[in-house]
Amino acid sequence: MRRLFWRIFAAFWVATVVVLLAFAWITTSNFETEKIPGLGVTRLQALMDDLLSRTSRELRHDGEEATRKWLRNSVDFGPISIYVFGPDGNEMLGRETPDAIRAAAREVADEAVTLPDDGSLMPTHGAERERSRAIRVKDGSTFRIYGEVAVLEGTFLSRLISRRPGTFWANIAAAMIVSAVFSLLLAWYVAAPLTQIRASTRRFAEGDLDARVGRLRVGRSSEMTALASEFDDMAARIKAFIESHRRLVRDVSHELRSPLARLRVALELARDGDDAQVHASLDRIESESARLETMLSQALELSRLETQQRVAQDTVALDQLLEDVITNADYEGAPRGRKVVLAECERQVLTGSSDALYSAFENVIRNALAYTQDGTTVTVRLLRDPRDPKYALITVRDHGPGVPESELARIFEPFYRTDSARTRSSGGTGLGLAIARRAVEWHGGRICASNAEGGGLEVSMRLPKSPGVGAQDRV
Repeated sequence: MRRLFWRIFAAFWVATVVVLLAFAWITTSNFETEKIPGLGVTRLQALMDDLLSRTSRELRHDGEEATRKWLRNSVDFGPISIYVFGPDGNEMLGRETPDAIRAAAREVADEAVTLPDDGSLMPTHGAERERSRAIRVKDGSTFRIYGEVAVLEGTFLSRLISRRPGTFWANIAAAMIVSAVFSLLLAWYVAAPLTQIRASTRRFAEGDLDARVGRLRVGRSSEMTALASEFDDMAARIKAFIESHRRLVRDVSHELRSPLARLRVALELARDGDDAQVHASLDRIESESARLETMLSQALELSRLETQQRVAQDTVALDQLLEDVITNADYEGAPRGRKVVLAECERQVLTGSSDALYSAFENVIRNALAYTQDGTTVTVRLLRDPRDPKYALITVRDHGPGVPESELARIFEPFYRTDSARTRSSGGTGLGLAIARRAVEWHGGRICASNAEGGGLEVSMRLPKSPGVGAQDRV
């Protein structure tokens, strides 16, 4: 994460430095090309003319030696070079000069000879980056004529560096330092929450399922806060998913022990018993094998519902689906005088998974059929929810022993049993209601149980008829 911090810092700081250099580049370019209103010359040409005038004053007032010293010691010219040629045509400092500069100096000197001595300034000639002027210095009764040329030399980059006095680049350096401090703070502001999120991610990856980002200490922008919140939600869902699977594996392992033990006993009896005992043992083996198959099938179905993320988009007619389930359940309950009837039915259609809803209804109705007393009826109702017409309400009521109030919510947990008499005698696996709950919640609905007046248990399933209504987060 340190590398990320320094990369962010470098990106911000380099961007700031580039802006500063671009600003210097633009001002330099404008300085060389922008004309001064009313004068018709650029700022560069005005500066060159000023330097030529200063050179003229030095030469007239202080003489050649002082002018040489001034030219050597001057530091304010920057990329502009001033060349002064004496009457003999030699450059005052003995510098080698291009022919074009000598020709310009000679031209203005020749022109000065022909101009009258009326005290007026010598005219200035030149192009965009070169200015030349003649200097007429009185020497007794005669004039000495000098030619001076100001030339902008060097590349654009060298002129960019040297065109200003030192204070300009001192200001630029100060601005870079300030931008570096600002970039450090900004990089820390961006990287700090990422560091906190990364630390929580590492802890979670190492097996700490309770690792959460929580409230960000710094960098609480809406995006970072949303990212931390999404991570915490994801971690919570993964933890619930892992714990659910751990619990399922533990419960399945626990539940498999009893039928496997009974299978071993039946096999021993079959080996050592007579024909009647052999047949009884084989029947027992068949029964326990069927129980194991049912348990594993339901465990796989529950696992599928917990891991599947999308609800199928089937158009489901709930009345027809319930009629199919009730027909099969009523046939199974007939030998013991137990009936299943659809007492009230309003046509309700919703979008969802037909298979998952069939499994939910079947498990709830079979559970009621298993515990209702012989000769009684399991009553099923399909209505529009009176509290919200956007929901369908399905109720299943039996006439069995009911469930203690403190355990009504727990009967929908996998393998949970209220007591051995209620579940063991029925031969159930303890997964049916858990599958029903998961299928209903998968559709954004709710399932609950309550003890009915007069005895028995009533299970209510509330399902949204439109996709997305009441939908909950799914693992």
